[in-house]
Amino acid sequence: MKLDQADVVVVGGGIVGVSTAYFLAAKGHDVVLLEQREIAYGASGRNMGFLHMHNRNGDFSLALSRAGRALYDDFSQLLGPSFEYRANGAMTYFFTDDQRRVYKEFVEDRNKHGFTMELLDGPTAREAAPILPPTVIGATFCPEDGQIRTPKFVRALAQECRRLGVRIHEHTPVLGLTREGAKVTGVRTVGGDVHADRVVWGTGVWSQMLEAEGIHVPIKPERLGAVLFAPVEEHLDKILNGPLAAKQYGHIRSLPSYRDEYFTAPYEDSSHGVEHLECVAKTENGNLFVGCPMDYPEQLDDRMPLGGLKMTIDAVLETFPHYRGLGVEGVWTGLLPATADSLPIVDEVDEAPGLVLATGHVYGNLAGPITGQLVAELISGEELSLPIDEMALDRPALRENSDGVIRW
Repeated sequence: MKLDQADVVVVGGGIVGVSTAYFLAAKGHDVVLLEQREIAYGASGRNMGFLHMHNRNGDFSLALSRAGRALYDDFSQLLGPSFEYRANGAMTYFFTDDQRRVYKEFVEDRNKHGFTMELLDGPTAREAAPILPPTVIGATFCPEDGQIRTPKFVRALAQECRRLGVRIHEHTPVLGLTREGAKVTGVRTVGGDVHADRVVWGTGVWSQMLEAEGIHVPIKPERLGAVLFAPVEEHLDKILNGPLAAKQYGHIRSLPSYRDEYFTAPYEDSSHGVEHLECVAKTENGNLFVGCPMDYPEQLDDRMPLGGLKMTIDAVLETFPHYRGLGVEGVWTGLLPATADSLPIVDEVDEAPGLVLATGHVYGNLAGPITGQLVAELISGEELSLPIDEMALDRPALRENSDGVIRW
């Protein structure tokens, strides 16, 4: 049974897949987009929308992130205020002199790498973010960072895709590839086959299902949670990160003054593989948005573990004890497709001509849209905005340090 036919079929309705469909359609390709649930159901609908520039490490990661970050200025013109885009920067607050010493080194390092970043004292930090408690003795500030509401962005861009003629089939799980010999000719879905000259596979952690097709995609699920609370009155128009997040970043851990004990809280559940990446933001409606418990589940389980939820609540109560009576409005976890070097996989698959991988986006809010642009350029035979060699499926980094906890 035939469901549809197109020049390109894109599998996955998250930020990568929708961005790819948009850029392809804008270049004149006939595109079908397939999503197993609904648009922005997975990780794109379950994150805090951070556009974290200052924590990117390595020349290519930074170039990729800056290119992705720049696209949101264009999207804000295209889509208007539909996705709560804010470009007010990010702060990382801290409580102890040991933490301040590490973050001072971090700011110096970031400035050497071309960032505009500064170290604020306590009063200045609280003036910039009045929500911060008096126990905060300082903070870093990077004006390059920003924030979106990712599900709103993906859904708004999907509407633009429809306007450009993209046919979007939601609630249509893909069962596998169709082939003529080795050549990929489309996909099989629960609703019938979709024939296409090219297939773009942008399903995040669900890219692991390609193992059944003989295609090994070296990613592992990384689970990040978030809790949405009722609105609060205190002003906050920036991203806030707490000190505990430091231990997730390799370039912070390598600083001379860094010690794990400076950035570990008693309520963290490290014995069960759960850490807390402390971050706080407010939505456009004033809701307090807090995260993120992080672990690496063995299965594709997008439910918040009880230990992770408790950890998040404990962190809020320790930093903001006056919010003890604040109502909880929602709890989410998203499964990120982590790679050993934290770079995405964007590549044509040699053993399956016609198939393009676009997966492994552990910081998809930044890398997702630029991936869509690069894939559209690749399929169109155009000069690429960025070289994609460092995102190759067969790069050595994916075969090294592939076990254990991944540090960004």
